Amino acid sequence: KARIIWGAAIDPDYEGKINVLIVATGVRSKQILGKITEEEIKKRQGVDIIK
Repeated sequence: KARIIWGAAIDPDYEGKINVLIVATGVRSKQILGKITEEEIKKRQGVDIIK
């Protein structure tokens, strides 16, 4: 499960433009992470995966 954190603010100085920032945590999809092993995931995230 991914956790998505979002918010919105209106700034009149943007004059019809938008700025988007997305923070997504907990993503484990191979489409996002690429083809990596579970061991590499542990190293990258600094977490222990317990089954």
